[in-house]
Amino acid sequence: MASSVLWLHVTPSSLTAIPQNLESAQALKIVTERAGHGIITPNEIVIDLGAPHLARTPEVSRARLAFSDLIQKSHEVLLVSTDETATYIDPTEQYIRMFVVGRHDFGAAESQNLVHQIRENFIPRANFPGDAKIYLGGAPAQGVDLVSHLLKSFPWIVLLALGMAYIVLLRAFRSVFLPLKAILMDLTSIAVAYGALVLVFRFGMGSSILGTYRLDQIEAWVLVFLFPVLFGLSMDYEVFIVSRMREAKLHGATNNEAIVEGLAHTGGVVTAAAIILVGALGGLVNGHFAGLQEIGIGLAFGILIDATIIRGLLLPSTMVLLGRWNWWLPAGLARIVNVKASPLEDRETRP
Repeated sequence: MASSVLWLHVTPSSLTAIPQNLESAQALKIVTERAGHGIITPNEIVIDLGAPHLARTPEVSRARLAFSDLIQKSHEVLLVSTDETATYIDPTEQYIRMFVVGRHDFGAAESQNLVHQIRENFIPRANFPGDAKIYLGGAPAQGVDLVSHLLKSFPWIVLLALGMAYIVLLRAFRSVFLPLKAILMDLTSIAVAYGALVLVFRFGMGSSILGTYRLDQIEAWVLVFLFPVLFGLSMDYEVFIVSRMREAKLHGATNNEAIVEGLAHTGGVVTAAAIILVGALGGLVNGHFAGLQEIGIGLAFGILIDATIIRGLLLPSTMVLLGRWNWWLPAGLARIVNVKASPLEDRETRP
């Protein structure tokens, strides 16, 4: 399931996945059926000529029309709206505004590609005189910028969260490998949640039963929202279970005995809590907004898989394989984090 992330595509948002019984949605449907999806959220180009009283000069008019014709050549462009009326030229005649209407919804991949095409191909080829500057705005451009900034900042958010979690767990468990194992398992839960979004919304698995939308892309903000929530919940489950194991270990149990005792006292509580939370998230899935459905599906799958397969199977099995290495913290590293060292045991014996 986690491998489905390879087919993940993100969008800033979409006008298509909203409840169709809303009056506003019905109005949008009428307009887009007659004038195209892009008419609701056109690209807006602002041209700063650098000085007033230039917008209606013959040289600028020719450059404006040539720029309009250049943009119109794109197959994604439905129309370019420009003129010399007050709608498009400000009173100082320094700024010109143009509207570029695409053929698709502003969150579609085609609309995002058009934004890149205008910025990278068309604007550099514009031939306005002097020190003219051209800016691209509107909902499509804002969406592209939002996704771009999220993709740039999100990895740093993840690294910060992982680093802080490792240090805190290193001190709490006095172990080198237990924090690393916890982080890897948390990331697995998150990957499963992201993969579930792709399977349900893009490929339509279970959509007829769940009543979810069929979407080509997942809203970018949903992915950013899911990460801290799932990471926090998964880490809570991990700390709750492993703390009980560590307590048993400190009271003289062997590694395997500590694992069994820890799961016996905490596994049922974790599973019950997860089932309750998954049931509560059903309300989000029943909502008719795509973003809410994506949050509900992502959290439900991530929590359910984490509390059952990962905490019930992977956690104890990896701890059995690690054996005495579970509880090892060398003296040098212990001094850095200011805790007591946990030397590697020669063999597991009960005192």
